Amino acid sequence: LAWAERFARALAPLRADAAPAEGAGYRPAAASLPAAARLLDELGLARATPASLMARWAAATDQGQGVGGRAEIVLGAGRRGPVGAELVQDGPHLLVEGPAGSGRTELLRSLAASLSAAARPDRLGLVLLDGAGGERGDGLAPCTELPHVSAHLVASDPLRMREFAQALGAELKRRHELLDGTAFAQWHAGREATGRMVAPRQPTPGELRGDLDPQRTGTLRLRASVPRTEPAAGPSPLPRLVVLVDDFDALVAPALGSTGRPAAGSVVRALEAVAREGTRLGVHLIATSARPDRTADTELARRSTLRVELDAPDQPGPGRGVLRYADGREVPFQAGRVTGRIPRTATLRPTVVPVEWDRMGDPPARRPVRELGNGPTDLALLASALDRASHLVSATPVLFPPAP
Repeated sequence: LAWAERFARALAPLRADAAPAEGAGYRPAAASLPAAARLLDELGLARATPASLMARWAAATDQGQGVGGRAEIVLGAGRRGPVGAELVQDGPHLLVEGPAGSGRTELLRSLAASLSAAARPDRLGLVLLDGAGGERGDGLAPCTELPHVSAHLVASDPLRMREFAQALGAELKRRHELLDGTAFAQWHAGREATGRMVAPRQPTPGELRGDLDPQRTGTLRLRASVPRTEPAAGPSPLPRLVVLVDDFDALVAPALGSTGRPAAGSVVRALEAVAREGTRLGVHLIATSARPDRTADTELARRSTLRVELDAPDQPGPGRGVLRYADGREVPFQAGRVTGRIPRTATLRPTVVPVEWDRMGDPPARRPVRELGNGPTDLALLASALDRASHLVSATPVLFPPAP
């Protein structure tokens, strides 16, 4: 109310220059994109806690997560709120293109984080692949702390690369045999209808007792101990799987002298099989490319109904891009950063922001936040909360390759 009164008093002395043309409606000025965005803010997880994550997972279950699952991604901030898509409905694959320094790797990390926040680790698994062989910093290594990540390959060891390609091919074959011609969602719906997907038994009040549970983090926490009369429930036999590939162009056309060059072809063939068959098998592919000319003839480029084009890193900075949907819609966005240091006391300092008159009608912008650089990253905080939440709901992470 105070903001509305100030705005009304600012309008009071103004008069229109001339009457508007007949039939011309009011067209508000479009809000500008922020210069930077924090992914956790766009996810509504400014303070990521196990309780807030479990609530998101429960809401996703109510919206169809149990029948084949969903794969929701949030890229960052748009002019009217968060910008994202859902791979099952809008996908199934996503290709991110942008020049060097445009923020491709950071966006891929944010996509891994948003996928993890949207689904339980026993219903959605992530497989990470650094196509440049670790030549550009940490790559996707910071994402390995997420409980949803079941494999991480750096394309520098030919032996491991061939093993990865064989494992991915074996996973596609296993899904073919399990589905037996049935669509992925229909297969899950049939299992749920026939009662073969049995929910774990809830403990009665008499069965609850305090028991120390040693966690991987070394912290002792109280948990509900239940006498087991049957084996613990494991992950779904057919969870959704998302393969995230950084520098896909470096695999398609590896540089001379690259240590992973001898086995790059086998990995590309496995990824191309995912692009062709993943739609009906519940496997999605998200990849980045710095050289669209090298990847234009791939199956991924032909079958990616979702495209992201990142701008050159000049102004206002890396992460600015456009999301293109299959129906022709184009939505500009500023990618949400997930490896920034958490804001602390900097948020309490007074901030002065210039406001131009043509932006007076826009909603109040978020206050700029400076990183102090002495705390954990948002990705590390989210991974810790996800790990605790997955233990609380007894969600066993997906195995890749699956155990025989």
